[in-house]
Amino acid sequence: MTFSEYTLTISDALTNIVNRVITFIPSLVGAILILVVGWIVAALLEWAVENILKAIGIQTLFEKAKIEDIVKRTESKKNTSGLIGAVVKWVIILVSLIAAADVLGMTQVSQFLDSILGYVPSVVGAATILMIGAIFAHFMASVVRSSVEAAKLEFAETASALTKYAILVFSFLAALEQLGVASVMIQTLFTGLVALLAIAGGLAFGLGGQDAAKQFVEKIKKEAQIK
Repeated sequence: MTFSEYTLTISDALTNIVNRVITFIPSLVGAILILVVGWIVAALLEWAVENILKAIGIQTLFEKAKIEDIVKRTESKKNTSGLIGAVVKWVIILVSLIAAADVLGMTQVSQFLDSILGYVPSVVGAATILMIGAIFAHFMASVVRSSVEAAKLEFAETASALTKYAILVFSFLAALEQLGVASVMIQTLFTGLVALLAIAGGLAFGLGGQDAAKQFVEKIKKEAQIK
């Protein structure tokens, strides 16, 4: 190879590199802009979600349902509303990362992040089921306790606790079903739990209602004899 040919080869290689860099710069700038805008939007949405949940009283419901106590045990610096806002923030950031990877032509990275994003709705759905279940369990436990106490019965706390934990168990199973974790096993456990509660309720009613039923029958007999 002559000196001129060697020089031409190096020149072509450098030209090719420069052209690739020049071509890549707009994509890089676009990806950076997407990430910056995405981060700003994510931060604004995080702040908005947290404050809206507080303003409409959802945070108060979390505290009454003892969800806030669970969050505090994790030593999180955020409350429940703040954690929900953080989830929204990172979902937006993940979307921004996917868009940036697409702009840069990083197909495999984009597909990987997209698969993670595709699982987010299931996680959010499961978390929502658990939170609603906890709030509903707390509400129904209070209703049952008040009703039993109003009837002047002695098992108010027991009935309240059973109601609360039954709803929590159902919520937990529903959340696992939403996540697609061992769906067949969860359905079997769910069916078994319903059957168990039905049998237990039937036995409790049958055994506990024997005296009442006996008194009712005796009353009918006496009225029939009087007539």
